[in-house]
Amino acid sequence: MTVSLSGGQTALLFLVLMRCTGLVFAAPLFGHQAIPPLVKFGLAACLTIALVNPAGASAGTLPLLLAAPLELIIGLSLGFILTLSFESVELAGRVISIQLGLSLGSVFSPTQEEASTAIDPFFSVLAGLLFLAMGLQLALVQVLANSFVVYPVGAGWPADLSMTGAQTVALAMELGVRVALPIALVLLLVELSVALLARAIPQINVFILGLPLKMLVGVVVLALGMPALVSGAEAIYRFVFQAASGGAVSA
Repeated sequence: MTVSLSGGQTALLFLVLMRCTGLVFAAPLFGHQAIPPLVKFGLAACLTIALVNPAGASAGTLPLLLAAPLELIIGLSLGFILTLSFESVELAGRVISIQLGLSLGSVFSPTQEEASTAIDPFFSVLAGLLFLAMGLQLALVQVLANSFVVYPVGAGWPADLSMTGAQTVALAMELGVRVALPIALVLLLVELSVALLARAIPQINVFILGLPLKMLVGVVVLALGMPALVSGAEAIYRFVFQAASGGAVSA
């Protein structure tokens, strides 16, 4: 059995491949640096074969040399928007770790390629496990399939995608801070209590008493507030994936 492709079909296949490649390399989990590039290219090729039939070229298709880079950038942009869900959950962990005082002992993390505290990997693993538990790896493919309807192949750069990305960045970061805010406020109250105690009893060494107490209270509050953290992370994922699918962007 032989398969023949005309010039238009080949161009459409190539443009779909460019968008799929951009999304796979930028998407959460799929684009992780631990996954070999060859595997990513293979996944992008499989997605291209699966989605090339539903995808249709726009009536005013741009020349291939102009359309191909734009399709790659569209895929990267969609992957970046989806990655904001991970970044928001990790931002919540970073805010909590700063309030715990763990930033004093931050070390270089080879996975994040930046200085991280002892609690940051926990939130990274939590974000990944929750991503898989919610079945968002399948929702990611659905977002890619919907993008060919919302942003037709070869139609040029969609003007609303830039606005969607900007709004999603701001609101996703805001949601991440909201998730961490209750625990951060409790730790702030502990710090104020220690300060008042040191004011009343000057002989107490604030640094020796305050930091261990904050860490002890922080770990207890973090354990008690884990269900609320998971619920907040789920809300962040739903918001980001709705925004990437072309839905209304609102917190």
